[in-house]
Amino acid sequence: MNHQVVNRYEAENIGEYIHCYYYPDNEAWIAYGKSAYSLQNIVQDAGLQYIDRYSTDLEMASIMVGSKTIDKIFSTANIHTRQDKYVCIYNTTTIDNDEYSSWVQGIKNSSEKKNHQWIQTVVSNEIPKDAFIADGMSSFSRNTKRIVDFLAALVSLIIFSPLFLITYVMVRLEDGGPAIFKQERIGRFGRPFYIYKFRSMRIDAEKFGPQLSHSGGDNDPRLTKIGRFIRAHHLDELPQLWNVFCGDMSFIGPRPERKFYIDQIMDYDKRYVYLYQIRPGVTSYATLYNGYTDTMEKMLRRLEFDLYYLGHRSWWFDIKILINTFCAIVFGKKF
Repeated sequence: MNHQVVNRYEAENIGEYIHCYYYPDNEAWIAYGKSAYSLQNIVQDAGLQYIDRYSTDLEMASIMVGSKTIDKIFSTANIHTRQDKYVCIYNTTTIDNDEYSSWVQGIKNSSEKKNHQWIQTVVSNEIPKDAFIADGMSSFSRNTKRIVDFLAALVSLIIFSPLFLITYVMVRLEDGGPAIFKQERIGRFGRPFYIYKFRSMRIDAEKFGPQLSHSGGDNDPRLTKIGRFIRAHHLDELPQLWNVFCGDMSFIGPRPERKFYIDQIMDYDKRYVYLYQIRPGVTSYATLYNGYTDTMEKMLRRLEFDLYYLGHRSWWFDIKILINTFCAIVFGKKF
């Protein structure tokens, strides 16, 4: 994407066209200026998701839309020009200049606040904001932890195999769809892997793009009847024993996240990359005290807990987390 081209297109743009540019690194499309304003209205009307921000380089507001989401827009839009990394759409809505100016100022103010976002937690004062956070475990402890994870996962897979079978049949019988749900997450060293769960939602749960799994709470209409039950009793997490067995995950560690949301988190706090030093976990220190995340504020608060765990993790810390998680499940605590 050439900045001069963007500046020229948007300087000449009276609302007639929507210019979209593909960014391979983000696997997303970005529009700027009046194009962004118009595209945002289309995406909102379709009930889809986007990320807004202010480009200090171009001095104009922009929005980012995921590739799968934008494909839904392109499939129904009146395309003027289509290239590999550029698409121009005819705009069918009129732009009110006053509303557009207010929208730009709102995005700019919001972006400035993002740069100073600071979520207070019970551990936030112990997290250095300007220093690298190294793994608190020694190399010997890490290797021993991996051996224990492997053996514990193997034994658990054998012991819980009848429960696996029962849950598998229950999910399959409800709607005939696949019982196992897999989704790409980012793991150790920033490498992608597939996390496995028993499917608790309808097959079309993300037809409008990525959504947080707990965004609707216990009454999320996307949950199936069996799905609501297995999630309430954490049975949907059982297949992650396979992830632990294979070495993608550990029993204890930061919960793995999708790249789509990691990119948004890193807009606020770049320290997320420190978590790439260790394997993500089935349960975590953050899950106990922050629960599952369904807002950006909770994501940032979870990051504070995860970074604290990273710098202080030890065998004793892991044992305490495991015991507290077990007690929480037994006494029916909602994460």
